[in-house]
Amino acid sequence: MLVDREMRLIEPACAWLLHVALVRGRTRSRETWRTYGEALYDWWQTLETNGWAWNEVGVAEIAAYRDRMLGGPSDHTGRSFARSTINGRLRTLAQFYRWCVSAGLIEGAPFMASEVALSRSRPQGFLAHINASAGRQVVNEMTVRHTPMLPRPLSPSMLRRVMAGMGSRDRLIVEWAVTTGIRRMEVAGLRRSALPCSGVDALTATRIDTTKGGKARSIYPPLPLIDRTRAYMREERAVVARRARARTAGYMEPDAIFLTDAGLAMSPRRIGAMFSAAADAARVQASFHALRHTFATAMLRFLQRMAEHEPDLNPLLTLQVLLGHADLATTAIYLRVLATDLTLVEASVDELYKALL
Repeated sequence: MLVDREMRLIEPACAWLLHVALVRGRTRSRETWRTYGEALYDWWQTLETNGWAWNEVGVAEIAAYRDRMLGGPSDHTGRSFARSTINGRLRTLAQFYRWCVSAGLIEGAPFMASEVALSRSRPQGFLAHINASAGRQVVNEMTVRHTPMLPRPLSPSMLRRVMAGMGSRDRLIVEWAVTTGIRRMEVAGLRRSALPCSGVDALTATRIDTTKGGKARSIYPPLPLIDRTRAYMREERAVVARRARARTAGYMEPDAIFLTDAGLAMSPRRIGAMFSAAADAARVQASFHALRHTFATAMLRFLQRMAEHEPDLNPLLTLQVLLGHADLATTAIYLRVLATDLTLVEASVDELYKALL
């Protein structure tokens, strides 16, 4: 729920968010709902700061909001806004105002759209050969030019530098991410009750229910990682939980595998902050999501090697399933990463999956 500075419910914003969460079937991810809410929260702060009425703004006010993000740092992080973040917020506002028009709350949306020709130098999409738009696309005129960067996997040496100063819990978190490709929210969602027992197979299927799209899938952590995780649970984690019980009456031990020093389940934001701090200390420019990119590129190359001996194996489709991507075009971006720096990826494959080769 969103409230204004006088703690009154912001009814149009809340109504749209409820529509997105409960009525519209295409957006089922809680993380997406949160992103929409954060965008509207920031927009309402701007409205109140400037004395603008939400239903009376026009193109000039939207442009001023965009230019403020382009020209200054975020009030929350202190860092400059990424152009993808700016465009994402503008698109969220456009969706909100279009819904307000359809719901009869306002007469017109403060956005304009135009048809543009895509640059021939721009990389073609994975399914460009069946696109009937002839290279033209309708775009929001408020958005800024943004050329998406290719994913940047980490080299084995960079990973070692980042992990050098970590404790056993944080090292395990990184190992789960880089050997299975799970996101930080999925790491936070790992449960003791779902952890498989040790076996004889090199990779063990593990079901995860906390995913970006809310659809359960299986991941395949290496057997040694399962064993190290169980050792952490028996030793370090057990001590943390025991201290929390002694400190707090009625303490209920979470089912989450990874706990904070206070005995609480680690949140996705805390996991991301932990990795960012370690990367900064190692002078490595990377976010937690870079671990997913590292897994994806190394696994794709590993699957390509396997396909040389198993013709029925489709590396790209297999990777799509492992990553939980709804769109194959999202997975296909890693083909371009392989084409850009195969030497780095080969080194990652040898380092991460040498036990399986």
